[in-house]
Parts: sequence; structure tokens; C-alpha cells
Amino acid sequence: MTSKNFLVENQGVSGGTEVLGPAFLVRDARIEDLKEILEIYNNAVTSTTASFDLVQQTLESRQEWFREHGAGHPIIVAEILGRVAGYCSLSRYSKKDGYAKTAELSVYVRQEFRRQRIASVLMKEVIERAREMGYHAILSMISSNNNGSLGLHRKMGFEYLGELREVGFKFGLWQSVSIFELIL
Repeated sequence: MTSKNFLVENQGVSGGTEVLGPAFLVRDARIEDLKEILEIYNNAVTSTTASFDLVQQTLESRQEWFREHGAGHPIIVAEILGRVAGYCSLSRYSKKDGYAKTAELSVYVRQEFRRQRIASVLMKEVIERAREMGYHAILSMISSNNNGSLGLHRKMGFEYLGELREVGFKFGLWQSVSIFELIL
């Protein structure tokens, strides 16, 4: 299991460093983290289009999701003061063997910890691990109205491939999904 410490900081215009938030630890997710991961995910289910699930997930469904990931599909968390502030995972893109070197990236941050560069650090770590594991491509499917996530993926080097128009229905509206890819 790997873990790294990070201090969330910002280089000011004058060259000084401004601390944006508390230091945090990035580490492999553990089964004990699932309750907090579930809270973060269910918040996205009920209040955002980051997920197209329409009902909150159960602890049992998150346990199954956790078991589906393994050494080749890591789940990592950012921990702040003993709490899971966010998580990032690589999942199978497809069960077909020809797609074995392509993964799908997901990243979620607890609402009160957003805009503190936690998602950037988590994504950078997962991308680094994907390279080390020999992946060729990482895909992300992002709600087209999620400007924060769209910008973050561009910043991390992902290329916009196109849009699946009005493929999901949530909050009484048809939602489109943007496809991003990072070739490693």
C-alpha cells in the first residue's frame, strides 16, 4: 500500500505560498473507508449530474464495487484529519479483452473540500499508477454541464473527443455527456 502526504498550497503572484487548506494524505482505499466513500458518492447522486445514478447506493453495492477493483484498478483516497475528503478510481472500461489496457477514471470530492486541488492530486496519482501498470488510455465520461470537471480534465492533459447528446435523464432534464481521453 502506498501513501503520500500533500500540502494544499497556491503560489501567489508575488511568489509567496498561501496555504489553501489542511495537509492531506493520499493512500490506497481500505474497506473501512467505504462508509465515507458512500457518503461522498451519494451526495453526488442526489445533488449533481456527476453520476447518472438516480437513487442513492447502499453500502452493499459499494462493497461489491470495491471488490471489483483490485491491483489493476486502484481506488485511492485523500484523507484530511482522519476523514476521507475525496477518492479517485480506475475501472474497467469494458469486459472485452481487447480493451484491457484502457481504463475509466472517476473522481469525487466531499462537498466541503472542493476547490482545494484535491481532485487534481488524486487524478495525478491515479494517472501515474496507470502508466506504471502499462495502461495505454484513460477515458472519463463527464456530464457536459459539469464545467469544473471539464476544466480539470483539460488541465490534466485529457483531450475532448466529443459529446453523447442527451443520453441521460436527471433532474427533469436530458443531460449530455462529454468524452475525454488521455493517451499515456
